[in-house]
Amino acid sequence: MPVPVPGPNPLDRALLSFDGPQQPVVTLALDFAGPPPAPSAFRQRITERAPALPMFRDTPASKLRMEHTDAADSAALDRETDRISQLPFDLTGGVPPWDVRLIAGPGSFRVCLRAHHGFLDGVGATHVAAALLSDTSAEGARLHLPAAPTARALVRSLHDLARTLAGPRPWTPPPAPGPAPSRRTTGRDVPLTVLRHLADARGVTVNEVALAALGMALARLRREHRTTGAGRDVVATVAVSTRTPQERHLPGNRLGVHRLVLPHRAGTLDESIAAVARQTGAVRDSRQRDAFRSLLENRATPQTAARAYRAALRAHVTPLVVSSVTVPGGLTAFGAPMSSAALLLNVFEGFPAYVSFTRTPDLVRCSAAADADRGSLLAVPDHWAELLSSGRRTDGGPDQ
Repeated sequence: MPVPVPGPNPLDRALLSFDGPQQPVVTLALDFAGPPPAPSAFRQRITERAPALPMFRDTPASKLRMEHTDAADSAALDRETDRISQLPFDLTGGVPPWDVRLIAGPGSFRVCLRAHHGFLDGVGATHVAAALLSDTSAEGARLHLPAAPTARALVRSLHDLARTLAGPRPWTPPPAPGPAPSRRTTGRDVPLTVLRHLADARGVTVNEVALAALGMALARLRREHRTTGAGRDVVATVAVSTRTPQERHLPGNRLGVHRLVLPHRAGTLDESIAAVARQTGAVRDSRQRDAFRSLLENRATPQTAARAYRAALRAHVTPLVVSSVTVPGGLTAFGAPMSSAALLLNVFEGFPAYVSFTRTPDLVRCSAAADADRGSLLAVPDHWAELLSSGRRTDGGPDQ
């Protein structure tokens, strides 16, 4: 019996069609500053709490997937996270495709909640993690009350999809020079105070600053790796959550996407921020989030919509997907406070490359995921962090 589709959502259907050895697996990695729990205590907590969540209640106790490994240091921790983020799920047994893994390090530990992307999105994963792990009541990322979409937002959303499928092909990150990278994921942390200072000084959001720095990091990448497509626009397909409070613990994807032309020709961070803010402001002002929700709830042509999403989930059509997620403070597990987090996506041949910004109370982590054919993208988190540090020094902002 195949795994059931969570609902009529065409994006779920499109993602679940990747059902072979290479799958779009989402991994939410949460780091905790304290001694790791005993594996038996970890297993007991998950076993007791999972049945209370709607998305997991169909998982028999005998099928709960929980694993424990040890890591000697932070490098070993990241290597193990990279490894497990690529592992596929068995989609033939009728069991929801998720698992949770404890990686114990010296004086700290990491919990990785994994799920097939067709079964769960990143914002949903933050709420699941809080429900499964937290010592006390805790919440995941911000949820959004539904509202009626504007006609302008619906037109913009459909135009974005049409341009993605039929418009000029954007620039694609090239392979890294030299031997193929040993990993598919990289990440770098920057203190939230650095981005907050830059954002407040310009009247924009932290996420807009992060996206602007990404645009400049990709511009640096283009200069370092000249390719035949160097004149093309750098386009990010930016994920936007539509998950409502009533959908907090429901399976499936509650998100839409909009096209963002990253300002790779901007000469300064200020120019890049202004170019990003103009585009993201238009998305907010037109209430495009509500249009995304309406399109996902369309029951009239689910098969046609699923085919369109599946066509868009090709690397030459959508070279880069970008998402942002916030894991709020207050999450403590087994007596240890959360210290940082990362949202990862398994990227394989023919699937879009990925960059995420995962925000916690003190840090923002930029993570990149790419296969060997687009391995140069794995250098982006380092470039991104350096650009933000330089902007902070120019502004006279807080020290890192």
